[in-house]
Amino acid sequence: MTSAADRTKQSQAGVIQTFRELPMEARFVLLGVFINQFGAFLQAFMVLYLVDERSFTAGQAGVALGAYAAGAILGVLFGGGMSDRLGPRWTSGLAVGSAALPALSVTILDSFSAIVVAVTLAGAMTQAARPAVTALLMGLVPAGRQVMTMAMYRTALHTGIVIGPLVAAWLSTINWDLVFYFDAVSALTYAAIAAFLLSPDKVSKAEAAVEDRDKVKDERRKGTYLLILRDTRYVAYLSLMFVNGLVHIQFMAVLPLMLLAADYPTWAYSSAAVLSAIIVITCELPVVRVTQRWMPWVAVIVGWLMLVVGRSGYGLPGGLTVIFIFTALAALGQTVGGAQAFAYPMKVAPPYAAGRYLGSAHAMFQLGYAVGPVVGILLWNAIGNGFWLALFILGVIWVIPGIWGMRPTGSRGEQPAVVSDPDDPVTPAAVVTPATAAAETEPAQPAVEVEVDAGNGAAATPATPATPATETAPVRSAKSTN
Repeated sequence: MTSAADRTKQSQAGVIQTFRELPMEARFVLLGVFINQFGAFLQAFMVLYLVDERSFTAGQAGVALGAYAAGAILGVLFGGGMSDRLGPRWTSGLAVGSAALPALSVTILDSFSAIVVAVTLAGAMTQAARPAVTALLMGLVPAGRQVMTMAMYRTALHTGIVIGPLVAAWLSTINWDLVFYFDAVSALTYAAIAAFLLSPDKVSKAEAAVEDRDKVKDERRKGTYLLILRDTRYVAYLSLMFVNGLVHIQFMAVLPLMLLAADYPTWAYSSAAVLSAIIVITCELPVVRVTQRWMPWVAVIVGWLMLVVGRSGYGLPGGLTVIFIFTALAALGQTVGGAQAFAYPMKVAPPYAAGRYLGSAHAMFQLGYAVGPVVGILLWNAIGNGFWLALFILGVIWVIPGIWGMRPTGSRGEQPAVVSDPDDPVTPAAVVTPATAAAETEPAQPAVEVEVDAGNGAAATPATPATPATETAPVRSAKSTN
C-alpha cells in the first residue's frame, strides 16, 4: 500500500514530474492553447489595421475594439453554459473554429458596421472557448496537479501573447491581410487538435468528472447562472476577480499616460512591459511549485496584495527605478496568485456547473479589463498622481470580500494537500489528513466505506445513503488545514 506521505508527495510534484505525467490529451490541449494564442492577432492589431490600412478614424477603431471586448464578455458566459451542456471538448473546438471566419471577414468587409459585427463575433467565439478549455484541462489531471497544470496553461498563454505579436508585426510589413489569415489558421489548428488528437475515451472520462452523476432534477435550470447568484461566497470571489482585472489593466491604461506626462521615451514603457512578461513566463512555474501547497485563499490574497502594491507603487517618487521595481513586484504577485485564482472555480463548483463557474470567473475578469481603462483614465485626468493612492485603497478594501469568499467555512473545503491514484488521471483525489495517515500505520481493521466529494476531492464522512441532488449553492468546509 502506498503511504499517505508518498501520495502527498505525488500530489505536490514539481514542474518536470507534473509535465512528464500529464496525459497526452492534456499536452495536446496545452499545445493548442499556445498555437491559438500565438496567432490571436485580431484584438492586438485591430486599431493599427483599421486606422493605418483601412483609413478608418481612431474613434471608429476604438468602437471596434470595444465591440470585441463586449463580445468577449458575452462569449465567455455563453461558453461556460455550453461547456456544461455539450461538454468541454466539443465546446472548445467549435468555439475556436467558429472564430476563424469572422477574423477573415474583416479583410474583405467594407462597411464599418459589418466590421463591428464581425469583430464582436470573433471576440465572443474566441473567449467562449476559455472556460471549456480550462474545464477540459482540469478534468484530465488529478486534483493534486490542477494548480501546477493551470500554471502551465498560463505559461503557454503568456508565451503566445509575447511571441505572437513579433510575427504579426513582420507579416504586416508584407501584407496586412496575412495577419488575419494567420489568425484564422491558428484557430482552425486548435479546432483540429480538439477534433482529431484528443482521445474520445479519455476525454469522456474527464467530462464525466464535471457532470452531475446524480442528475439534478430541475433540468430547466441547467445552463443558467442562477445557481452562482445563490452562492454568495463565490459571488464575493467573483467581485475580487472583477477588481483584479480593473487593477491589472491600469498597467496598460494609466501607466503609459503617466510616463508620457513625465516626458519619458517610449522605450521606458516597453521595457517595463518586457520585464513584466519575462518574470511571469519564467517564474510562474517555479513559484507555483511552492504555492500549490498553500490554501487557495492564502495564495490568491498574497498575490493580490503584491499586485496592488506593485501597481499603486507607480505613484511614488524615484523615476524609472521605482517603475521597474514595482512592475517586478506586480508580476511576481501574478505568479503567486494567478494559477490558484483561475483554478479555484474547479475546486468549488458543483460537478454539473463547472463550465458556468469558470465562465463567470473569466467574464468578471474580462469585465474589469473593459471597465478599468475608462475609470482609470477619467480618475487620472481628474486627480493625477492621487489615482495610485485610490487604487491602493481599493485593493486593500477588497481583501475582505476576497478572504470571506474563498476561505472554507462549511461542508465544502479546499485542501492544499491532496492525493490521487497516479494510474487514474481523472478521478478526483482524496485529502490526506492526520487521521488517514495514522490509519495506514495501524493493524488492518474492518473496511469502512468512505465517500469522496467529487466536487473538490475532499474526504467526506462515512458514506450514507445518497439523497436526491438539488441545485443549491454549495457550502464550504469549516475544517481545513494550512
